[in-house]
Amino acid sequence: MEFLSDIELFFSDELSDKKIILKDDDFIHCTRVFRYKAGDKVFVTDGKGKIYHCEISSIHKNELEALILSYTEQEIKYPNFHFCIPILKNKDRFRFAFEKLIELGITNIIIYKADRAVSEKFNVDKYKKIAVETIKQSLQANLPVIKSIGTITELNSYEGNKIIFEQNAEIKFDKNIIDESDINYFIFGPEGGLTEREIKSLRNHKKYSLAENRLRTETAIIKAASVLTL
Repeated sequence: MEFLSDIELFFSDELSDKKIILKDDDFIHCTRVFRYKAGDKVFVTDGKGKIYHCEISSIHKNELEALILSYTEQEIKYPNFHFCIPILKNKDRFRFAFEKLIELGITNIIIYKADRAVSEKFNVDKYKKIAVETIKQSLQANLPVIKSIGTITELNSYEGNKIIFEQNAEIKFDKNIIDESDINYFIFGPEGGLTEREIKSLRNHKKYSLAENRLRTETAIIKAASVLTL
C-alpha cells in the first residue's frame, strides 16, 4: 500500500481478519465531518503497529463496517526509550510536551509525582484518548504505553539506565552517550527541579545538562526527545 502524507487516519480496536468497525468519535468524524459513504476507501490504525486500507461496506446509526483491503506495518522506532515526566501545574504545557513526545515517536511514557509538582491525580484514561488523537494526527500506528507511578523512587525497581537532566550537571547530553540497545529512563524534574531527596533516592543514576541556560520542563522534554530521535 502506498503511503500518503495527506490521508485521514482513523482508529479502531475492533477488527477481525477481514473487517474493521468504527464507533464513537471516529465514526462521527468519518461519516459526518468527512462525509464518507459506503464504497469509499479509508485508512484505519489499530494502535498496535498496523495501518489498514479499507473500503466502507455498510453504515449504521452508531457504527460502520469496513472491509480490509491491505495493510502496512510500522516498527516501534525507540522501544528502549522511556520518558519519565512529572505532572506539571500548567496543564496546557504538560499536554503540549506529552503530545510532542508521541509525535517524535516515543512510545513509553511514565508519569510521576515530583516533590515540587502539583498534587492532583493524573488521569490516565484522559491521556490515553489524547494519545489516540495524536497518533492519528501524526500518522503513526503505535499507541504509547502510558504508566502512572508514585515518586521517582519507584524507578529503582525498573531495570535499565537512569538518566537525570539537570541544569548544573557537568556533562552535556549527547545522543552518542546513549546505547539504544540498552533500556534507558530519561527523567525530567518539574519547575524548580528535582529535590536533593529525590536525586539521592534514585540509585545508580547519571546526570546530564541539556543547555547552558535554564529550560522549562516542557522545553527540556521536547529538546531531549528531538536530540534522541532526529
